[in-house]
Amino acid sequence: MAQRRVRRRGRRGSGSIEQLANGRWRLKVSHDGRKVTYGTYATEDEAATAQARWKLTGLLPADDPQVEMPASVAVGGVRSDEWFERWQGAKRARSSIVRAGRRRGGAESTAARDRAQWRAWWSDSIGERLPHTLRAEDLTSVIAAMEEAGRAPNYIRTHWVMVTSLFNWLVEEEVLAASPIAKVSVGVDPVEDRVREIVVPDFRFIEMLSNRLQGEDRLVFELLLGTGGRRSEVAGIRIGDVDLPAKRVWIREPIVEVEGKLVRRRKPKGGHYRAIVVGPQLAQLLREQLLRRGMPDPDEPLILSHRDAGLRWNNYLKRTFRPAVESTAVRWAAVERKRLVTEEGLSKAEARMRAVKEADRLKKLTPHHLRHTAAALLWAAGASDIEVQLTLGHRDVETSKRLYAHLLSGAQESSAARVEQLRRARPSS
Repeated sequence: MAQRRVRRRGRRGSGSIEQLANGRWRLKVSHDGRKVTYGTYATEDEAATAQARWKLTGLLPADDPQVEMPASVAVGGVRSDEWFERWQGAKRARSSIVRAGRRRGGAESTAARDRAQWRAWWSDSIGERLPHTLRAEDLTSVIAAMEEAGRAPNYIRTHWVMVTSLFNWLVEEEVLAASPIAKVSVGVDPVEDRVREIVVPDFRFIEMLSNRLQGEDRLVFELLLGTGGRRSEVAGIRIGDVDLPAKRVWIREPIVEVEGKLVRRRKPKGGHYRAIVVGPQLAQLLREQLLRRGMPDPDEPLILSHRDAGLRWNNYLKRTFRPAVESTAVRWAAVERKRLVTEEGLSKAEARMRAVKEADRLKKLTPHHLRHTAAALLWAAGASDIEVQLTLGHRDVETSKRLYAHLLSGAQESSAARVEQLRRARPSS
């Protein structure tokens, strides 16, 4: 009798296909804790089609109602990688400001992020598999790998939103009867993750960092801090958006870098243009920048890269911002150590340990952390909730309060003190 030859062994739980001595192909699967024959077939392709059905239904032929399978389940059908590309195409066909139900639109920056996320984590894990064969654990295992790799909670949440949207679209397109992760959620608080890390209340560090930067680089820093703008919004400021007589800067059309190209979006994230009142120092920096540029066309970007194009954040962060932050943190730690010894009476060892720990935290400062710092400074200066909302460009005041509720305690205390001062100053009637 001829030797049996194993031809194809699927993933765990999908069974194995082997060729018999008579040339036919047999599919064996694990059922109720034992190996059983699902069926025998004339060709390997027929056996593989049966294997796909087993992975989809988990039923033996005697129990299977034999409902017609979607075409994409068949051998040679559409894998998850291809469905991802079709999903991206469907998004591109919609305007980014149009919503059909809760479906996301086709903004170029969002599409680029989706593609990067898919390549980084999902394609290798599920890209070659048929979406009908995926189970919840196949997708949650990718999230577990992100956690083991030390990825930030909000990074994980962004990936989960993307892959959830993909499978919801597959359900809408009737490719899947139900999403395998319909009942799964990721326990991430994006508010805490985005805001809790670094808010810089130390004016000495801010001033040291500002003085460390020169020319356009200092202007970029002061725009981030003075307007509370997102980095795409600062990059999108044009010459015509600067209104020096009114001491205002308009936030209108952000610029994002999409796979090496600068793309201008039609509106800021909040959906509305906004005008930010700037202080004397920032107004002077803006005036100097306009003089350096020689008053060019109003539609030209206010900040240029070294190639006379718009501001490219990846290059700016690598070449300018991060080195400046790290060197400033080291200098700040030396000053802070002396202050802790002289003003708080700590030993030199304790002071050094505390200063170095805080400096290590400050070295992680990003442009978005300056946005959080701007919100903290606004509340510390007594700004109202509405003023903070309008400055930061949130859709409604509840968004601002939800994001920065932990900063309000100090503002409430200072507000109470101001109320008492007003009462004492008011003459008795």
